Amino acid sequence: MTRSPLIHLLTGALLGGLLLTGCAPTEEPEVGSSVTPQPSAPGASPSGFLPPSPTAKPKPGASGPVVPPPAKDGVVITATGTVERIDLEGGCTVLRTPGVTYQLLGGDPAQLKPGTKVTVKGRTRPDVMTVCQVGPVLEVISAAPAS
Repeated sequence: MTRSPLIHLLTGALLGGLLLTGCAPTEEPEVGSSVTPQPSAPGASPSGFLPPSPTAKPKPGASGPVVPPPAKDGVVITATGTVERIDLEGGCTVLRTPGVTYQLLGGDPAQLKPGTKVTVKGRTRPDVMTVCQVGPVLEVISAAPAS
C-alpha cells in the first residue's frame, strides 16, 4: 500500500506546526508576583463586557436608591439595615441594606434580633465561605440600634 506524497507533506507540516507551538517560550510570573489579565481593547474586559463603574452616577430622572459601591475585601465598614434570619442549613443571620445583603459572622444575638434595624461595624471577610452563600461575609465588630 503506497501513500501519496501529498499526504506525507501535509502530515509533516501538521506535526511540525504542533511541535513549534509546543515549544513556544512562555513567561512565567516570579514567585509572589500577581498576574493581571490585560484586555484586548482599551476599556474592555477579557470577557468583552464592561463592568459597571463604581463611580457611575444615576441618570437624571432615574428612580430608586443610590447604591454605594461594594466595600473592598478585608476592610472595616459600617452598614445600616434590617437583620433577618434565613433558615437554611442550620440558619444564617443576614443584614439587608439597600445595596447589599451581608451574612453576619459573630455579634451579640441580643442586638441582632430578626426584624430590628441596626448599624453594624464590621470587617469584610472574603476568606470565609459559608453554607448559606447569601452575600459577602461581614464579621461583626459592634452593633447598635439604628435611629
